[in-house]
Amino acid sequence: MKLGTVESIWRYPVKGMRGEELPHAYAGFAGLMGDRVFGVIAEDGDPAFPWHTGRDQEEFVLYKAQYRDGDDLLLPKDLDAFEGLAPGIYPVYPDADAFKVDVTTPEGATHDIESQAFLDDMEKAAGRKLRVHATQKGQHDCRPLSIFSTSAAKQLGEETGMEVDKRRFRANFYVEWENQEDPYFEFSLVGKTIKIGDKLEVAVIERDPRCKMITLDPDTSEESPKLLQHVSRNHGGDAGVFAAVLQEGRVKKGDPIYLS
Repeated sequence: MKLGTVESIWRYPVKGMRGEELPHAYAGFAGLMGDRVFGVIAEDGDPAFPWHTGRDQEEFVLYKAQYRDGDDLLLPKDLDAFEGLAPGIYPVYPDADAFKVDVTTPEGATHDIESQAFLDDMEKAAGRKLRVHATQKGQHDCRPLSIFSTSAAKQLGEETGMEVDKRRFRANFYVEWENQEDPYFEFSLVGKTIKIGDKLEVAVIERDPRCKMITLDPDTSEESPKLLQHVSRNHGGDAGVFAAVLQEGRVKKGDPIYLS
């Protein structure tokens, strides 16, 4: 039974910074290729959660991160050959040199994220000592994939009297459900397995507990605390769901979603 459709696919080269919409992507066991490869760590941060993000500096969500060779990081090379083998045979990702990211600041300056110029700019804006950390396995808060529906964004807007931009929720897959009666249909999928497109299968693990990040307007960084307050009081603090990859595969915008 068809559950819905992939409305859009998003990747975040730098944890906490503005994301980029993709026409298609490869989802492996560690999540979308290229997702949250870089992160900014605060030297004075909590050892259990040292990341410097919009929680600490609202304007952080306005920094635009892009891969220099973005098209090369949509799908692994020779993916067709790997997909012809048994499920679970992981394709070879590009070498580290392909994962080069440029960051454009809200003021319009562009820096290599691994440069001293980037750190100097960030530390001046943040007022704290920072460093950049990178890993191709991704740096997610909980699970490697996140799913959020356009109906949930619309419903939250109606409940709060706000214009709620879906990008506040920083999901990998924004989806449109066939079910028109339940705007939060993704909650009902927790504990189930879904298939997205021709190959990708994911287990929907848990609801996504939310924090200050959803209060920040993705275009202005203006804070609207009432959105998080409403989600906390009326939806258990959750919006969207987390998923883990069971069978890796490519996904494109418009792909159908089925109960597996």
